[in-house]
Amino acid sequence: MVALSLIPLLYLLIRAGEKPVAEIAGLLFRAKTFEVIATTSLLVVMVILLTGFFGVLIAAGLHFLELPNKAWLIIPAVLPLAIPSYVFTYTWIAFVPAFTGFFAAVFILFLTTLPYVTLACLAGLSRVDASQIEVARSLGFSYPKTFFKVVLPQIRTHLSGGLLLAGLYTMSDFGAVSLLNVDTLTVTIQNMYRASYDRTAAAVISLVLITLSAIFVVADERVRRRQQKGEVIKSTSIKSALIEKNSYKVSTVLLITTYALLAVLIPIYVLLSRFFTNTVEISWQQLLQASLSTVSVALLGAGIALVLSIPLGILLSERSTTFSRVSSRVILIGHALPGVVIGLALVSFGSKLGPLYQSTFLLAFAYALLFLAKSVASMRASLKQVPTGAKEVAATLGLNKWLVLKNVVTPIAAPGIALGAVLVFLTAMKELPATLMLRPTGFETLATQIWSYAAINRFNEAAPYALILIVIAAIPTFVLSRPDRSDRGSFNSGLGN
Repeated sequence: MVALSLIPLLYLLIRAGEKPVAEIAGLLFRAKTFEVIATTSLLVVMVILLTGFFGVLIAAGLHFLELPNKAWLIIPAVLPLAIPSYVFTYTWIAFVPAFTGFFAAVFILFLTTLPYVTLACLAGLSRVDASQIEVARSLGFSYPKTFFKVVLPQIRTHLSGGLLLAGLYTMSDFGAVSLLNVDTLTVTIQNMYRASYDRTAAAVISLVLITLSAIFVVADERVRRRQQKGEVIKSTSIKSALIEKNSYKVSTVLLITTYALLAVLIPIYVLLSRFFTNTVEISWQQLLQASLSTVSVALLGAGIALVLSIPLGILLSERSTTFSRVSSRVILIGHALPGVVIGLALVSFGSKLGPLYQSTFLLAFAYALLFLAKSVASMRASLKQVPTGAKEVAATLGLNKWLVLKNVVTPIAAPGIALGAVLVFLTAMKELPATLMLRPTGFETLATQIWSYAAINRFNEAAPYALILIVIAAIPTFVLSRPDRSDRGSFNSGLGN
């Protein structure tokens, strides 16, 4: 299974190897390459800083404060997961015509990735040792000091995991930065691939992107190892008293409301206004066909990812080995690859596979490779939730490993695993570059239709497709965030850990 994740890397190495070493050095050390690397790195750093700061604030407010309708406030904080970055971008361009450039890209990617950090931090806060908080408060620590000294160190791995997802998403994004005219590594790779005579140069730049992703993944692993070394036995039976301080409550509600305004209400308002002022007749048959195509291929991709993640999830949920650590890194680094790299790799290999080439299965397989990290993370976290004692008792009763897996492990882990598949389905529906490259002739999804209209500033005609995509994506987003779900903790830990 890990070998399948290596297909894009193998393709890049083969392509890059076709270029003489001197030309590779000239390409890597030219001023434009340094400029693009600097732009991409600065974009990632700024998005991480913003999502880390506001994600922690929102999660802490939702967890520790006595808020009205608290259980439902998570929905506006997570609902932007249903909106692709390119839809955010085109709605804001339509709302503010001068909206473009680097800081516009930071803003859009902040709106897009903040839910990843919020969900991850919420998962970490649900496991905080409340007894330590009570001790700190009894010693006279203020609420902020207690949070920074006691709480934040305990959620460090979850925060790091959420920031990892936000950073990898930012590195791999194409739609937003392309529409906003920001030259990142992803845009540079896409432009080079369009110039079919120099795809080897694009492969070289893609390897630079993989290197940056690898550095990011290794940094996250170091944070996690440091946390694990300092872990002690925690008492989670004590519940912290919810904070009643009005200034904190007002600030949190205001923060969530502002985020919902920027990330949900304004985009929806723009789409609805464009929809109702559209003078071009809507092809309802085309809209329905694009919707069915989007859902069907995303479901197939989620199913393939689920099958591929089973052995990997089992491997990573057991004790840590060199092979499991390397496998985890390979999968996470693959998550940062732009869809165009996955697309070109599968075009190269798929052209030798006869009927599979230019098929919906190959497109779904691309989705599975792109979002395998999400499925594996959820699988691993869900399997870790299964008590070791339950498996040991089942074994002592004479059940073999298969029966233990079937009768004990699966029923406990199934809800979290299913939610991981839902997340893959959600993200696959929004995928753009790989879809543009791998879709069969005449096969249109909601994403490709939105892009084809938005790229030529025909926002009114793109609006119906964007609205339908958001409506469809909002359903799995609600499933992931609904307040009455008791198993959200295992899913969120997979998302951010």
